[in-house]
Amino acid sequence: MSAAAFAMAALVVPSIIASLEAWSLPHRLARLAQPDLAGGPWAAIQYALLTIGLSTALAGGVLAVYRWRWARRLVHLLLFCILLELFYRLAYGGPVSPGLLLSVPETSATETIELLAGHAILTSSLSLVAVLAVCALTVSWAGTIRFSPRRCIQVGAVAAAMIAASLAIGQWQFGGARLLAPVVAAEMRATFPFDIVAAAGAVALGLEDVRRQASSRADFRFPNAHLVDAASRSTAAEIYVVAIGETSRRANWSLFGYPRETTPRLDAIRDDLILFKRVTSNATNTILSLPLALTRAAPAAPGVARSEKSIVTLLKEAGFQTFWISNQEPSGVMSNSISQIALEADHVSFPPHAPASARIDRFDSNLVVRLDQVLAHLPKDAKAVIFLHMEGSHFGYEDRYPAGFEHFREGVGAPRALPERQMRLVDEYDNSVYFTDYNLREVIARLAACGCKGGMVFFSDHGERLFDHGLTDSDFGHGFPSVSRQEIEVPFLLWLTRAYQKADPSAVARLKANRRSAAQLHNLFETVVDLAGVDYDDRNPALSLFSDRFQPPSRLDVLNLDEEAISLPVEDDAGQD
Repeated sequence: MSAAAFAMAALVVPSIIASLEAWSLPHRLARLAQPDLAGGPWAAIQYALLTIGLSTALAGGVLAVYRWRWARRLVHLLLFCILLELFYRLAYGGPVSPGLLLSVPETSATETIELLAGHAILTSSLSLVAVLAVCALTVSWAGTIRFSPRRCIQVGAVAAAMIAASLAIGQWQFGGARLLAPVVAAEMRATFPFDIVAAAGAVALGLEDVRRQASSRADFRFPNAHLVDAASRSTAAEIYVVAIGETSRRANWSLFGYPRETTPRLDAIRDDLILFKRVTSNATNTILSLPLALTRAAPAAPGVARSEKSIVTLLKEAGFQTFWISNQEPSGVMSNSISQIALEADHVSFPPHAPASARIDRFDSNLVVRLDQVLAHLPKDAKAVIFLHMEGSHFGYEDRYPAGFEHFREGVGAPRALPERQMRLVDEYDNSVYFTDYNLREVIARLAACGCKGGMVFFSDHGERLFDHGLTDSDFGHGFPSVSRQEIEVPFLLWLTRAYQKADPSAVARLKANRRSAAQLHNLFETVVDLAGVDYDDRNPALSLFSDRFQPPSRLDVLNLDEEAISLPVEDDAGQD
């Protein structure tokens, strides 16, 4: 294959793949436009003509400048983006988004290898594409390319005809330019390489916004943050743990109704837990979800997380000693929003910082060891909040638990039949939940032993797709272009010590009264404020699950990977107790 032919194919193939997906999966096309307008064969034809036409027009432009050595070298360097584009389109069925680009530099080498291994056939195929890309770059670097004006005109004419036909069909389908314009704009943004350019632009603007607001965030203070009834609480210890799960979907917890016994230890103390069975995440990946849970930001106003500090700082200002103990790697290329929140704590511990005695394994059980070390050194009248950030059930699932927790095998007891490979992944995922159950029970045991006023709140940052639509469904993972219920429905529970329940029975009663309500992780901030007995000026107590004025959401607000707020219906409360 000549270097020029590779460039032409690299520009057009992603659009062809996207067009085939639009035919086979109409719901993915629907997300590009208004759901009530985008559908049916004409929509797929209009989409295919426009996206392939745009890619063909770009290919014609590349062909026109290909005679200049510097231009073709630049083209072939940029075309290495095709590897990311093809992987995401074929594995997840959508264009590259800002959320994806934000996640790439923050994904460790280990996580990258695990993800690629989970799509072994696709990874092998893309390895061949990578070899072709290197060969094409080598040829284009030194070769002499003849320029053919006639070929450029032919390619341009084909592209113009396809775009014109697409616009004509769209004009007929949508009945006017007013409705057609946003559809065309969305389809252009979803076309390679425009999707990468748009996503990179959005990330650059976001990083500039972070830089611009860094000084205001550094100077931010919560107004009049203080302990409620501070004098009466001055001599007694209070210890709270906020356990942050990773990629844990509520549907696979027996505590929330899953037929496999994945959480036997928590099941055994069910009566001591306060379960919220209708909690959803506000995003489908960690880097977008956690700031919406741990700050006052909301999907409609995500920028608040860049201008304000998090619940960690509020607790510090109120008088608590704060700890962030993570089993996830610290931020790499960029100091992302999660790292910024973590670094607000008085004491921060990522895996490389952990003492040797705590690095006994790479599993989440090392968080319990590190928790023990913190508890052993707290004074008798300590006021402490400890954040534990787990690896949880992040892919690869089989690497999240030790061999002794390989409890589910060969699909035994699984609620549905799946092909062998998919069933193995479900077994591994359920084993990771089984291990999370063990670790949470260990945390509760530590808090129970302290005899102090305290408690634990656990939630997961987001859920996971796991072949939810039967034998023909190949989707697993999270961060898809379209949002599924399985990616946002998360486990959420609280456990309170006897001393806490005795000290504030009315607060416990209010919390239990709200347990049937729908809620979002956006409610976590104010819930932790009440859990720790903190107050500050201008707060919104109706967002707290402890409030007798709690207002359940009428719609679920979720950020997609384009960082656009979308609205979904609230889960039915049928069968909740």
